[in-house]
Amino acid sequence: MYKRVLVALDGSEQSRKALDHAAAIAEKFGSELTLLTVVPRVMPTVFFNGGSGAITAASAKTIIQEQEKMKDVYQVVLADGEARVRSGHPDLSVSTMLREGHPSSAIVDVAESEGCELIVVGSRGIRGITGLILGSTSRDVVESCKNPVLIIKTP
Repeated sequence: MYKRVLVALDGSEQSRKALDHAAAIAEKFGSELTLLTVVPRVMPTVFFNGGSGAITAASAKTIIQEQEKMKDVYQVVLADGEARVRSGHPDLSVSTMLREGHPSSAIVDVAESEGCELIVVGSRGIRGITGLILGSTSRDVVESCKNPVLIIKTP
């Protein structure tokens, strides 16, 4: 039924649960499983200096360094996810991808470009007016994707 399954990981407990579900589904259907993590872009706080709005070269360097640190952290999330799948499902075809950008956009783009037929994401419960049921990333994926999306909600 599903030849390619995509699961998005961010290191949260919800994404680990999503990974477990995605691996079980991929194993059941003999699917290829793609693990994706998306490093959000570090956004500078711009203070207007005399109306120019420019940031200093030192600030730009700091932003680049922070982005690289975040990539390192997310690479560990991806490696841990791959190890988790391989230990529980040694015969499963698994690939990994790391992207930078807006998480929901990257998830949808990768699903479309890689021909994934199912996207599995975790959800986080949010209290308050917005996001009563779904987290913003999972909600955005559902709203902008043409593919089936499985959202794993944990208590």
